[in-house]
Amino acid sequence: MNDLRASAPLLEQVLSLPRTHQHTIGPDFIDQNGHMNVMFYTALGNEGIGPFIKSLGLPSDTFEEGRRGMFALRQVISYLAELRQGEEVAVHTGLVGHDAKRLHFVHYIVSLNRQQLASSDERVAMYMDMTTRRSAVFRPDATECLARARATFAASGWKPELSGAIRLKES
Repeated sequence: MNDLRASAPLLEQVLSLPRTHQHTIGPDFIDQNGHMNVMFYTALGNEGIGPFIKSLGLPSDTFEEGRRGMFALRQVISYLAELRQGEEVAVHTGLVGHDAKRLHFVHYIVSLNRQQLASSDERVAMYMDMTTRRSAVFRPDATECLARARATFAASGWKPELSGAIRLKES
Protein backbone atom coordinates (compact mmCIF):
# COMPACT_ATOMS: atom_id res chain seq x y z
CA MET A 1 0.00 0.00 0.00
CA ASN A 2 1.26 3.50 -0.82
CA ASP A 3 2.22 5.91 1.92
CA LEU A 4 -0.29 8.72 1.33
CA ARG A 5 2.10 11.34 2.66
CA ALA A 6 4.83 10.27 0.24
CA SER A 7 2.47 10.20 -2.74
CA ALA A 8 0.64 13.44 -1.97
CA PRO A 9 1.00 16.16 -4.61
CA LEU A 10 3.50 18.88 -3.99
CA LEU A 11 2.10 21.74 -1.97
CA GLU A 12 3.29 24.22 -4.61
CA GLN A 13 1.19 22.45 -7.25
CA VAL A 14 -1.87 22.49 -5.03
CA LEU A 15 -1.44 26.18 -4.18
CA SER A 16 -1.33 26.99 -7.90
CA LEU A 17 -4.87 25.65 -8.33
CA PRO A 18 -7.85 28.00 -7.89
CA ARG A 19 -8.62 28.75 -4.24
CA THR A 20 -12.29 27.89 -3.97
CA HIS A 21 -12.92 28.40 -0.25
CA GLN A 22 -11.22 29.61 2.92
CA HIS A 23 -12.29 28.92 6.49
CA THR A 24 -11.14 29.13 10.12
CA ILE A 25 -11.75 25.87 11.99
CA GLY A 26 -14.14 26.64 14.83
CA PRO A 27 -14.97 24.63 17.96
CA ASP A 28 -18.07 23.12 16.33
CA PHE A 29 -15.80 21.31 13.82
CA ILE A 30 -13.78 19.57 16.54
CA ASP A 31 -14.53 16.02 17.71
CA GLN A 32 -13.73 14.12 20.91
CA ASN A 33 -10.19 13.43 19.59
CA GLY A 34 -9.38 17.14 19.54
CA HIS A 35 -9.18 17.51 15.77
CA MET A 36 -11.54 18.31 12.90
CA ASN A 37 -14.22 15.65 12.50
CA VAL A 38 -14.19 13.78 9.18
CA MET A 39 -17.61 15.08 8.13
CA PHE A 40 -16.25 18.62 7.90
CA TYR A 41 -13.67 17.70 5.25
CA THR A 42 -16.62 16.98 2.96
CA ALA A 43 -18.40 20.15 4.10
CA LEU A 44 -15.37 22.34 3.33
CA GLY A 45 -15.05 20.74 -0.11
CA ASN A 46 -18.75 21.33 -0.73
CA GLU A 47 -18.24 25.04 -0.02
CA GLY A 48 -15.69 25.09 -2.86
CA ILE A 49 -17.94 23.56 -5.51
CA GLY A 50 -19.76 26.74 -6.54
CA PRO A 51 -16.59 28.83 -6.90
CA PHE A 52 -14.88 25.92 -8.68
CA ILE A 53 -17.71 25.58 -11.20
CA LYS A 54 -17.56 29.35 -11.77
CA SER A 55 -13.77 29.18 -12.30
CA LEU A 56 -14.29 26.69 -15.15
CA GLY A 57 -15.84 29.46 -17.24
CA LEU A 58 -19.00 27.51 -18.01
CA PRO A 59 -21.91 29.46 -19.54
CA SER A 60 -24.01 30.96 -16.76
CA ASP A 61 -27.08 28.93 -17.74
CA THR A 62 -25.28 25.55 -17.54
CA PHE A 63 -26.76 25.16 -14.05
CA GLU A 64 -30.30 26.45 -13.69
CA GLU A 65 -32.09 26.16 -10.37
CA GLY A 66 -34.79 23.53 -10.67
CA ARG A 67 -33.72 22.57 -14.21
CA ARG A 68 -30.03 21.56 -14.27
CA GLY A 69 -27.63 20.61 -11.49
CA MET A 70 -24.99 18.16 -10.29
CA PHE A 71 -25.31 15.00 -8.19
CA ALA A 72 -22.38 13.42 -6.36
CA LEU A 73 -21.55 9.89 -7.50
CA ARG A 74 -18.29 8.98 -5.80
CA GLN A 75 -15.87 10.48 -3.31
CA VAL A 76 -12.48 9.29 -2.06
CA ILE A 77 -10.90 11.29 0.78
CA SER A 78 -7.31 10.88 1.93
CA TYR A 79 -6.55 12.38 5.34
CA LEU A 80 -2.93 13.55 5.40
CA ALA A 81 -2.64 15.78 8.48
CA GLU A 82 -4.75 16.73 11.48
CA LEU A 83 -6.59 20.02 11.49
CA ARG A 84 -7.22 21.71 14.82
CA GLN A 85 -9.38 24.50 16.20
CA GLY A 86 -8.25 27.96 15.14
CA GLU A 87 -6.39 26.80 12.02
CA GLU A 88 -6.98 28.78 8.86
CA VAL A 89 -7.51 26.48 5.90
CA ALA A 90 -7.93 26.96 2.18
CA VAL A 91 -9.58 24.67 -0.35
CA HIS A 92 -7.94 24.46 -3.78
CA THR A 93 -9.66 22.57 -6.58
CA GLY A 94 -8.55 21.12 -9.89
CA LEU A 95 -10.37 19.51 -12.80
CA VAL A 96 -9.01 16.05 -13.61
CA GLY A 97 -11.34 15.30 -16.50
CA HIS A 98 -14.86 15.13 -17.83
CA ASP A 99 -17.00 13.13 -20.17
CA ALA A 100 -20.33 13.94 -21.77
CA LYS A 101 -22.17 13.87 -18.42
CA ARG A 102 -19.66 13.83 -15.56
CA LEU A 103 -16.92 15.91 -13.93
CA HIS A 104 -13.88 14.40 -12.18
CA PHE A 105 -12.15 16.82 -9.83
CA VAL A 106 -10.07 17.01 -6.66
CA HIS A 107 -10.43 19.35 -3.69
CA TYR A 108 -7.39 19.83 -1.47
CA ILE A 109 -7.51 21.29 2.02
CA VAL A 110 -4.35 23.13 3.03
CA SER A 111 -3.46 24.34 6.53
CA LEU A 112 -2.39 27.93 5.92
CA ASN A 113 -0.89 28.11 9.43
CA ARG A 114 1.49 25.23 8.78
CA GLN A 115 1.66 25.41 4.96
CA GLN A 116 0.78 21.71 4.91
CA LEU A 117 -1.55 19.61 2.81
CA ALA A 118 -4.23 18.21 5.13
CA SER A 119 -6.39 16.20 2.71
CA SER A 120 -7.25 15.34 -0.84
CA ASP A 121 -10.89 14.81 -1.78
CA GLU A 122 -11.34 13.20 -5.19
CA ARG A 123 -14.88 13.31 -6.55
CA VAL A 124 -17.01 12.57 -9.56
CA ALA A 125 -20.34 14.32 -10.12
CA MET A 126 -23.07 13.75 -12.70
CA TYR A 127 -24.78 16.54 -14.65
CA MET A 128 -28.53 16.19 -14.07
CA ASP A 129 -31.80 17.24 -15.63
CA MET A 130 -33.65 18.17 -12.47
CA THR A 131 -37.10 17.97 -14.09
CA THR A 132 -36.67 14.26 -14.94
CA ARG A 133 -34.10 13.48 -12.19
CA ARG A 134 -31.99 11.74 -14.86
CA SER A 135 -28.50 12.35 -16.12
CA ALA A 136 -28.08 14.85 -18.93
CA VAL A 137 -25.43 15.55 -21.56
CA PHE A 138 -23.52 18.82 -21.29
CA ARG A 139 -24.35 21.20 -24.14
CA PRO A 140 -21.60 21.63 -26.77
CA ASP A 141 -20.65 25.11 -25.48
CA ALA A 142 -20.22 23.76 -21.94
CA THR A 143 -18.20 20.80 -23.23
CA GLU A 144 -15.88 23.21 -25.06
CA CYS A 145 -15.37 25.21 -21.84
CA LEU A 146 -14.61 22.03 -19.91
CA ALA A 147 -12.07 20.94 -22.53
CA ARG A 148 -10.33 24.34 -22.31
CA ALA A 149 -10.34 24.23 -18.50
CA ARG A 150 -8.92 20.70 -18.47
CA ALA A 151 -6.16 21.74 -20.88
CA THR A 152 -5.32 24.69 -18.62
CA PHE A 153 -5.05 22.42 -15.57
CA ALA A 154 -2.93 19.92 -17.51
CA ALA A 155 -0.62 22.67 -18.81
CA SER A 156 -0.08 24.01 -15.28
CA GLY A 157 2.07 21.01 -14.38
CA TRP A 158 -0.43 19.80 -11.76
CA LYS A 159 -0.15 16.03 -11.49
CA PRO A 160 -2.80 14.79 -9.07
CA GLU A 161 -2.29 11.54 -7.20
CA LEU A 162 -5.55 9.72 -7.92
CA SER A 163 -7.18 6.88 -6.03
CA GLY A 164 -7.79 4.72 -9.08
CA ALA A 165 -11.38 4.28 -7.89
CA ILE A 166 -12.67 6.93 -10.32
CA ARG A 167 -12.17 6.72 -14.06
CA LEU A 168 -14.03 8.50 -16.83
CA LYS A 169 -13.98 7.83 -20.53
CA GLU A 170 -12.76 11.19 -21.80
CA SER A 171 -14.91 13.08 -24.26
